[in-house]
Amino acid sequence: MKKTIKVTKNYEQFSYVKGNRSIDPLHLDKLSKAMAKEYVPVPIIVNSNFEILDGQHRFEACKRNLLPVYFMVTDDWSLKNIRSMNTILKKWSVKDYVQSYKALERTIAGPYTTLEWYSKTYGIPYEASIMILHHKGVTLGKKVMQEFKEGKFTVEDLTHSKKFGDFLLKIKPYWSDYNKRAFINALCHLDQDYRFNRKQFLERLDKHSMKMRKCTNALDYVQVIEYIYNCGSGTKIQFPRKDKWIQTYQPLR
Repeated sequence: MKKTIKVTKNYEQFSYVKGNRSIDPLHLDKLSKAMAKEYVPVPIIVNSNFEILDGQHRFEACKRNLLPVYFMVTDDWSLKNIRSMNTILKKWSVKDYVQSYKALERTIAGPYTTLEWYSKTYGIPYEASIMILHHKGVTLGKKVMQEFKEGKFTVEDLTHSKKFGDFLLKIKPYWSDYNKRAFINALCHLDQDYRFNRKQFLERLDKHSMKMRKCTNALDYVQVIEYIYNCGSGTKIQFPRKDKWIQTYQPLR
């Protein structure tokens, strides 16, 4: 069916689709300045209720510059179509997906709402938070991230995740990079070993925090944590390493 492009300055008739990503202020500022210099009318796409399906930033930039809005009406698009189109035009960030699925959750503490809360509460980036909440720290794989992007993210054990988050916050005074993904990956791996004791590690870290160093991968962090854990101990423990870490290992120079 042929779609007709229309034009208007009645900005108030438009609204947003619940679940679409939020406005990026930096992107909007950049676009607004560019459109103020030279306006090339690119139609936004709306449904019959004038909810914007594609072109939120273009619409806001037009509104800010008092420019006419060119638009096309269609009811053929779903929210899934919007995500796909936006991914092509401007790649969705992890935060965009969180905000999108959070807006659609029907419970107060849905998985994406919980993910946002966890990330803010413990100061941990979304990717590392997904790793902790979804699979107790198992390395993120393509399958997990694809499920996350499709709205299938689940929280496996919130009680365990909160205790681990509290543990990380106790490390924070000694190590500012406590929330880096590689460090968390290594710590999660060690934490699953029955010989690793959180209290003992904190006691050793309190005495030997100066021996911590920034690393670029989880394997290096395992070695550093293991070294500190064994400081002052008569019996040295060697924790196992993941095969894939060893296969791709490049030691620090």
